[in-house]
Amino acid sequence: MRAQVLRLSGRGESIKGISSYTGRSEASISRDLDRWEDRRFEGLADGSAPGNPPRVTKEAKEFLKERLSEERTWNAPQLAEALSERLGVSVSAEAVRQHLIAMGYSWKRTRYVPSKEPDPEREGEACEELASLKKGPSKAR
Repeated sequence: MRAQVLRLSGRGESIKGISSYTGRSEASISRDLDRWEDRRFEGLADGSAPGNPPRVTKEAKEFLKERLSEERTWNAPQLAEALSERLGVSVSAEAVRQHLIAMGYSWKRTRYVPSKEPDPEREGEACEELASLKKGPSKAR
């Protein structure tokens, strides 16, 4: 866009004409031309975004990858706490969740899965007890 502004200016277009053609404000066009005057080609590049640097750095992302490669199950609040304790990075669980999504991670809700088949005798007793509970209390007085 800035290169187009410079081309139009070089052809003799006014700031007002460039503004109407590009749809940008006259102040932006003027600022682009001033940047060209001051810094030439370096002035065409985008500047750095304003604001604080990101809290979750490459080191923090590597830490998250290490934790997630372990055998245990982690959730976002636990990872946020681990980041705070280990690296001194204070971020919310939601921020951790968003960074994990950006890193390509996804997850499902954890659930209990028995490690072995149940004992048939105990399973039968449990089924009988469940059936009696479904019937409700006995009406005998």
